[in-house]
Amino acid sequence: MSPIRKNSKMSVWSRSLLLSAAVLSLSACQTLQGLGPDATIVEAKSTVPVKPDWVEPAPDELPSADWVASFQNQSLVDLVDEALAENPTIGRNLAQLDVVLSRVRTSRADLFPTLGLSSSVSRSEGGTGFLAGQTSYEIGLNASWEADLFGRIRDQVGSAEAAAAASSADLAAIRVSIAGQVSQLWFNIIQSNLLVDLSEREIETQERAQRLTLRRFESGITGSSDVRLARSAVANAEALQATRLQNRDAQIRNLKILLRDYPDAQLTVPENLPVLPALQGLADPTYLLNRRPDILAAERRIAQAGLDVDVAKKALYPSLSLSGGASEQALNLADTFDFAEIAFRLTAQLTAPIFQGGRIRAQIDGQEAQLRSQVETYVETVLQAYSEVENAIDAERRLGEREAALRVSVEEAQKAEDRLESRYIEGLATILQLLDAQSRRLSAEGQLISARTERLNNRVRMHVAMGGGLYGSEAAFIQTAQNEN
Repeated sequence: MSPIRKNSKMSVWSRSLLLSAAVLSLSACQTLQGLGPDATIVEAKSTVPVKPDWVEPAPDELPSADWVASFQNQSLVDLVDEALAENPTIGRNLAQLDVVLSRVRTSRADLFPTLGLSSSVSRSEGGTGFLAGQTSYEIGLNASWEADLFGRIRDQVGSAEAAAAASSADLAAIRVSIAGQVSQLWFNIIQSNLLVDLSEREIETQERAQRLTLRRFESGITGSSDVRLARSAVANAEALQATRLQNRDAQIRNLKILLRDYPDAQLTVPENLPVLPALQGLADPTYLLNRRPDILAAERRIAQAGLDVDVAKKALYPSLSLSGGASEQALNLADTFDFAEIAFRLTAQLTAPIFQGGRIRAQIDGQEAQLRSQVETYVETVLQAYSEVENAIDAERRLGEREAALRVSVEEAQKAEDRLESRYIEGLATILQLLDAQSRRLSAEGQLISARTERLNNRVRMHVAMGGGLYGSEAAFIQTAQNEN
């Protein structure tokens, strides 16, 4: 049983929005072409997809549902699992979801009668004879119920359920975001560690060049300026290493905070970046409407706003409430349970607003304005989602080209450095030429490390942009709603 109530008025809004969003997605599909032999493109259909009465989390399709596991790094999998279990932001949103779910239960209670039990004891003193001091007992049972003649209470329940579904989608979006943040931080930490290792090798290289320069200076082949340049190069390499160490430790602390752990900058880091998994395929951008948590949340808030408009309008209609009770008074406690003496009452009350100074009309206008705002938020969210996917797809291709070019650059720079070092030892090259070659090779290596990391981070962004797969599920609210029903 779906936890969301179908609303005929809102289905019109939904169809219109889906039609416009689908048209946008069909034109956006053109940029999915040409990702390479390892990409499988799911072509867009020519017809607008028919959605169910309400959006439920879509089944996992391409890209992989468990995209974290696709990087084949168990340390990353463990870190993401730990973050999803311990992260304080997720914990806060779970608590907020519980608050919203309690409001759903509260609103449902308005559909049922209320029943209360009352009792009292009174004592009077004074007088003579029969009016002398006496104790009286009273026990009563009271019930009341408002008949939902025009569906106002049911709309309130539907609004609360839509709010809960939106809150659940928000929680799913937070889960996706945290999984993405942990993954990107993990790759950045490995990158920083590799750059620290590169700095250590750079220091060793510069110290070797310094020793060569000192030997040449002591032999009278070169001047003291070359020695000073060599020493400056060593100092610059040491300064860069300190900066990279600081950056690595800061990123480790940021990761520890996501894990709800003390940020002590202590973490075991792999020696190399994981291999970028092959891109198995991409879904039609229209599929975003069924799987991105932020889009689902925006759509459900449209439903909530539409139901709130109905509730405001139905405040103009009459309301019928029934109340009744049974009570008995006695001078003896035992006599209070004499059912023959019980008095019953039943009251029906019909009320309708006549004049309230425009208050109800103003509330209707406010709710309709809120509905228009939610519609614009939905359109903005969809366009932003398409933009994130398109950017990730474009970067997938461009970053691959960049990495390939940088590999060539590193290879050629290494050969040039080796040749210039030999020529420098032979006295056929200057220290400036050698230092320039070393700087070019180290710069190319650093850029290659950054390019590999950026490709991994972009793959994470692509999975997050496509809805997060397994990490964007909304099982929390659905399971709760099923248990309640």
